[in-house]
Amino acid sequence: MHSARAHPWQDRRLAPDERAHLVVAEMTEDEKFSWLSAPIALPVPGWPTIPDGALGAAAYYPAIPRLGLPGIQQADAGLGGAGLGVVNPGGIRPGDNATALPSSLLLGATFDVATARETGALVGRQARAKGFAVQLAGGANLVREATGGRNFEYLSEDPLLTGRLAGASVMAAQAQGVVSTVKHFTLNAQETGRVMADSRSQEAAHRESDLLAFQIAIEDGRPGAVMPGYNLVKGHYASENAHLLTTVLKGEWGFDGWVMADWGATHSTEKAALAGLDVQSGANFDPEPYFGAPLRDAVREGRVPQQRIDDMVHRQLRTLFRLGVIDDPPVPGGAVDYSADDLIAQRAADWSCSRTPATCCPRRRAFSASWSSGGTRMSRFSPAAGPPQ
Repeated sequence: MHSARAHPWQDRRLAPDERAHLVVAEMTEDEKFSWLSAPIALPVPGWPTIPDGALGAAAYYPAIPRLGLPGIQQADAGLGGAGLGVVNPGGIRPGDNATALPSSLLLGATFDVATARETGALVGRQARAKGFAVQLAGGANLVREATGGRNFEYLSEDPLLTGRLAGASVMAAQAQGVVSTVKHFTLNAQETGRVMADSRSQEAAHRESDLLAFQIAIEDGRPGAVMPGYNLVKGHYASENAHLLTTVLKGEWGFDGWVMADWGATHSTEKAALAGLDVQSGANFDPEPYFGAPLRDAVREGRVPQQRIDDMVHRQLRTLFRLGVIDDPPVPGGAVDYSADDLIAQRAADWSCSRTPATCCPRRRAFSASWSSGGTRMSRFSPAAGPPQ
């Protein structure tokens, strides 16, 4: 919902940074803190009902009508064996379907930036049509553990390949007028014991591998948000690791978006805020609403400066202005051409399978048999000629 009154920050000729500065200067403390911490916006037995205005997804940050700011709906972009896409867990949004894309590992097998762009645009396009402003996409961890529980969300073992494809996907998604994350920053290579695993990679090795993948993805895709992992890096949780979040990400790399925790991955108030975490996501997954009342107390007592709170909000607003989310917010009910998008997903799967030996990929075997027998298939093509256009 937007205020009918014109505000100076609604002048689209102004730079996103200036527009964000003008908004923050007018916000009350309650309004600022309403965008720093939120529960999951899904009905969970025994938990409070989802907030008014929430569509039913990963998170919802409330609209501020008096300032002309829309509510910010966030949705996951991957769920188990269903592949990747705009997820609807438990069918909470009745009748809301989405195209399931092949796993990111298959996308990595294509070595094809064009396919990454095409599938990324599909996710962004469908997210916007369903009313979501933020897609929790952009998995850029390197595959280090063969049995890693979220390998399907990641692209490869190689930092250059991972960075290029993740960056292309994020850039294409955001071109549709939504924000995409990159995640899980960094060295989040396993699910079993993920909150206990402590990666103690040497700095040079880290910068030549996992950090390099993220650096390339961020430079190429310019994501609006970065999500740290659940793990520890050199004894500090990634979500409160000052070296990663402030020194490297926001400092050396000049990242100007916001850093949002994963759901259940915030572990402190003062340490996390000062280390560079900007938003506590899924606060009801954590032991405390660290970025709620405890953060207010920390500010009042001088343990966290007010400027840090303003920076947390400013980073979100600047990104939302840059990507057009505030000027033209996504609303549910947009048109989706599922037939066309299903063909994109099928082409991506066929192209990735064509890059593997026929003996290794059942879909490739079926494709080869169909081709050799003269069968009709809408997505068939010659692997040597490249992916279908």
